[in-house]
Amino acid sequence: MKILHKPSETLQDAVIELMENDDWERVYQSDEFEFDWAKERKWTVYKLTLEGDTIIQGLVAIEDIVRESRIHVHLIENALSNRGKDKIYDYVAGCLLASLCEIAFDKRYEGFVSLHSKTEIISLYTNKYRFREMGQNLFIMGENSLLLIEKYLR
Repeated sequence: MKILHKPSETLQDAVIELMENDDWERVYQSDEFEFDWAKERKWTVYKLTLEGDTIIQGLVAIEDIVRESRIHVHLIENALSNRGKDKIYDYVAGCLLASLCEIAFDKRYEGFVSLHSKTEIISLYTNKYRFREMGQNLFIMGENSLLLIEKYLR
């Protein structure tokens, strides 16, 4: 997968991996993340880094809800330097979400991924990532999940 280095407009190889013990200390000491990721350690947490680099560009905490055949996102966050009009890297959240869709297909969940979003960014998820509203949650599955995978991972 690739993320876009905005200053040079070049694509760079990135990887998504499970967080390891050494990674947590880097997140806690970093000024790049606003949320308290220590609270998320009870979930499965993935990091996105550039290939061969240890700097974490984005994080996502998920729960595999087997009885409902879905992956639920508890928290997703881009590093502060990857937000807004002056961001360094783009496609970080897209790659994280697309990788979750891929996991949901691998688990035979039809690409079903859900999350609970703050009202001010619901439109981001619905317009940019093709999520749909379902009560208090947003979800993506099926064809929309495949489109997200194609856009960000292929």
